Amino acid sequence: MRLLNNFAALLALGGLAGPVAAADTYHLEKTHVDLLFTINHAGFTEKHGSFRDLDATLEYDAAHPESSRVTVTVKTDSLDTANVARDTDVKGDKFLDVAKYPEMRFVSTKVTREPDQTLRVDGDLTLHGVTKPVTLHAKLNKAAPNPFDKRPTLGFSATGSLKRSDFGIATYIPIIGDLITLTIDAEFNRPL
Repeated sequence: MRLLNNFAALLALGGLAGPVAAADTYHLEKTHVDLLFTINHAGFTEKHGSFRDLDATLEYDAAHPESSRVTVTVKTDSLDTANVARDTDVKGDKFLDVAKYPEMRFVSTKVTREPDQTLRVDGDLTLHGVTKPVTLHAKLNKAAPNPFDKRPTLGFSATGSLKRSDFGIATYIPIIGDLITLTIDAEFNRPL
């Protein structure tokens, strides 16, 4: 996996507190993460929103990057579309039903290097009580010591999509779109 191999090289060149041991664990820097989504509204617009409360752990093995894994947990009640009435509706039992399903969770099952030097991250997404496979396409942005606290830091951007009907959330399809696109930007770090 070229990008993950590049990450190992960057670790060595970037002076990230010595050699990387097998399966180093990186934790999400919660002040530097965005989980954004887009859904079509009646063919007129693409409505954007985000989830504000999430956590993630990345296990990275420099010697065997294909063994790397990521686990992400998102609080569904943290949905934010910049409209309180709409947020209340989407959090209700017609859509996310956050009282019954307070979290969604992504657990990677496979990481593959793509020809365009992105990473394909296959995993299982559990949403609304249903678990289905979802694929993310990730790009390594930078691996270096954080300039503020010197902790080893990894930053990436990722995209993906899912059909909400696959997870039993079919209210108002097709007026409100079935396809949801995801954009993720995140930093992970580990202690010195």
